[in-house]
Amino acid sequence: MPDFSNNNLVLGGLVACAVGVLGISYIFLRRDRRNFTQVGVVSKLFIHPIKSCRGLEVSQAECNALGIKSDGVMDRSFLIIDGNKDSVSRIRQPSLALVVPTLSDDMQSLLINASGMPTLTVPLISDLRGRVFNSRVLGLGVQGEDCGEAASEWFSQYLGKPRYRLICYSTKCSDKILQNDRKWGSKSKHGEKGMFQNLAHLHLLSETSLINLNSKLDQQLHYDNFRPNIVVEGSTAFSEDKWKYVRIGDEVHLRTTHKCARCPQTTVDPNTGKFMETKEPLKTLRTYRMATPDDPDQKTYGANPVFGTNLAVESFGFIKLGDPVYASMI
Repeated sequence: MPDFSNNNLVLGGLVACAVGVLGISYIFLRRDRRNFTQVGVVSKLFIHPIKSCRGLEVSQAECNALGIKSDGVMDRSFLIIDGNKDSVSRIRQPSLALVVPTLSDDMQSLLINASGMPTLTVPLISDLRGRVFNSRVLGLGVQGEDCGEAASEWFSQYLGKPRYRLICYSTKCSDKILQNDRKWGSKSKHGEKGMFQNLAHLHLLSETSLINLNSKLDQQLHYDNFRPNIVVEGSTAFSEDKWKYVRIGDEVHLRTTHKCARCPQTTVDPNTGKFMETKEPLKTLRTYRMATPDDPDQKTYGANPVFGTNLAVESFGFIKLGDPVYASMI
C-alpha cells in the first residue's frame, strides 16, 4: 500500500510556504500602494518612563512591538497605582508633573526626583520584584510587577496618601491587547499589544500645531502638556491629521490609528504641578479643534478636542533626530 505520509508532509510544507509568501507579498503590495512624500524631519524625541511623570528628551529611540524605547527604557513602562489598584494620572494627582525620572550613569536604574524628596533608585531589571498587580488604564486591564516597598513609601510620602505603589511592565505580566479596548480597539490589528500607554504605541505632534495653538493663548504651553513621543518639524499645522501612514528614515513604518482626544490632563502646568485656572488649552482647542461631521470617529471623540495623532508600529527599527519623515494619505 502506498505511503502518503511523506507526500502529505511535503505538500503541507509547500502550502505553508505559499501562504507565507502570499502574505508577505500582500503586505509589500499594500505598502507599494502607499504614496509617501516627505513632510518634515524629526526634531524632538521623548520617552516617558513613568506614566504621567516628566519625560526624557532623547536623541534616538527604537520602535518595537510594544512601543518606543531609548537606552533600554520603554515609554510608559512604569505606572503608579493607589490602594485600590487603580492607575493614577495627572488628572488625579497633578503634582506628578514635577516628578522627574532620569537614567543612572550605568543605565541600569531610574533615578526619581521631586522637590523636597530624596532620590529614589529603581532598578530597570530586578530579581527582587515579585507580586503582580492587576490594574486598568482607560478601562483596559493591565498588569504590572511591584517595584518594592521603598518605591511605595516614596510615592505615598510625595502624594500625601498611603498605599501608593509603583509597578512596571515585565515578562511576568500579561500583555495588554489593544483590540480589547472598547472604544478604539477596532483601530488596532490582531496581535498588537502595549504596556501602559492609553490607546496606541506612540503619539506624534507637529511643531507647527503647537505654534498655531500658542498663537491663540496668553500663556505659552510646552510639549509636556501634550506628552508626544515624536515631534515633526517642517510640516504645516495639523497636517498630521491626514497622515494615514508614516515612515521615518528607511526602517520604521507607523500606522495612524486615530487622532488624539485631549482631556484635562493637558491643563496641568508642568512648571507648577497645578491645574491652570484658565482651563487652557482645552477652552481654546474646543473653539477650532473639534472633530467635524465628516470624521467617522466624531461621536467617539465626544466633547474632547483633537490635537496630535496616535500611531501603531508596523515595522521595527531605530529613529533619530534629523531623520526624514514621510507620510502617505492613502
